[in-house]
Amino acid sequence: MPLPPTLEAAARVAFAWLCNRFGLRERRPLGRFLARTAEFFSLSLRRSVVETQLGSLSVLVSTADRTIARSVYTSGDWDPLLVGSVFDALDAFGWRYRETTFLEVGANFGVYCLPAVADYGFSRAVAYEPDPAAFDLLARNIERNGLRERVSAHNAALSSEPGELVLSLGGHNAGDNRIVSDPGRQGERSAVRVPARTLDDEVAEGRVVPSDLGLVWLDVQGHEFEVLRGAGRILTADTPVVLEYCTGMMHSETRRGLDDLIANSFDVMVDLGWCALTGRLRFQPANAVRSLVADGRAVETDLLLLHHS
Repeated sequence: MPLPPTLEAAARVAFAWLCNRFGLRERRPLGRFLARTAEFFSLSLRRSVVETQLGSLSVLVSTADRTIARSVYTSGDWDPLLVGSVFDALDAFGWRYRETTFLEVGANFGVYCLPAVADYGFSRAVAYEPDPAAFDLLARNIERNGLRERVSAHNAALSSEPGELVLSLGGHNAGDNRIVSDPGRQGERSAVRVPARTLDDEVAEGRVVPSDLGLVWLDVQGHEFEVLRGAGRILTADTPVVLEYCTGMMHSETRRGLDDLIANSFDVMVDLGWCALTGRLRFQPANAVRSLVADGRAVETDLLLLHHS
């Protein structure tokens, strides 16, 4: 029986911790985890930014972010199940991503792009982050780790058309910043206007080179369809794409559009949430994305999308 998204996510972590998948129990012993969590919340009363480790990197994170920043501070990583499953799948599929360029859309303070070049074998990275505060931390983290020549960062959103968009800020969860069409309906969430570009324009300007890409990573909270609509040159370059697939963040029409784009633009799909929950890899036809919500339930997972070479 399918589990509710929150319960399923908890089950993934519990299963992986007990099995010690990707060294999870060794990297997150409960005593140290609890102590570091208490320390993080204590520091948040006095500081807006703290230094911590992210893999082999020294990074600055915001103490206002009780989700990703807190996790990195307590454990030195963010979502190792997702990252581990992605690279296991790429290796099993035979995709050669090492010594290529990593493209991150929705980079926050450098959550994936910085470890990509420091720890996972990518030669360089290109990162886009629209939130000015998060981008400031990203730029500082690039500098403090001596990665200016390997990571290029851009303070902009990516979408289907260039212009200006409204970014609703996630408050205590900086990873939940979202592009919105009606800022007046955001309740207590604050919002900022941000510049928007398309990946096709970024390719035309030479900031992104499709033939150099080894992996595209989208973390844009329901705006995935719009980003990919503006990324025709990337979609025809056979580059794998990781994206969040969360039906609760999309209107049904947007989800159907995203499903059609995935089915028509890719050959193979890996449901990374299923992999994390079961401890197994499963490669499916890309059009299997349409069956993820066939029973009408809410779905919150991540997908790895691949092309046959």
